[in-house]
Amino acid sequence: MPNASKAILNPFDPLSVPQALMVAVCGILVVFMMLAILAVVIVVISKIVGALEGKKKPAAAPAAKKAAPAAAPAAAPAAPAVDEGEMVAVMMAAIAEESGMPMGSFQITNVAPVAAAPVAAAPVAAPAPAPAPVAGETAVNSPMPGNVFKVECKVGQQVNAGDVLVVLEAMKMEIEVSAPVAGTVKSVSATVGSTVNTDDLLVVLG
Repeated sequence: MPNASKAILNPFDPLSVPQALMVAVCGILVVFMMLAILAVVIVVISKIVGALEGKKKPAAAPAAKKAAPAAAPAAAPAAPAVDEGEMVAVMMAAIAEESGMPMGSFQITNVAPVAAAPVAAAPVAAPAPAPAPVAGETAVNSPMPGNVFKVECKVGQQVNAGDVLVVLEAMKMEIEVSAPVAGTVKSVSATVGSTVNTDDLLVVLG
């Protein structure tokens, strides 16, 4: 059985060469182990810090989203969604019933807000009254009150049934007034920017 006292180095005895080498090697190993442990600690700390920063960034985004709706109550509540096709059909039926015009003689093409018709600085002069249609001519009247947004025809122009003659703007909608029959434009009473009432004469076809 080996003697335990020989395995323990006496600090007061001089070291032999093998003992000195062993102490040096052990010291170097301890230094490397300490460096390895330090590197592992640095890597672990960096991962923990990165994970904490990643969690903080998404948390800031919901905070901004929650803060944004705070200003929403100041704005007017949004209008409920409306089926535009159904609304257009109801309005066309009401206009046709009120004015007595056939459904095919006008068409609502836009229920979105439209740009106001250009208005000159000076007041728009009232157009000269157009001659009343004579026998064999067809009068195209306004189906409802509104403003003349566009005039799509001119005197002498040949048109077919269904061609758009005048576009009115009323209640933020564009209403296309079409030719009920084919013929030649004899006169145009509508002028852009002018106001018309129901049954006012717009165009005379011959």
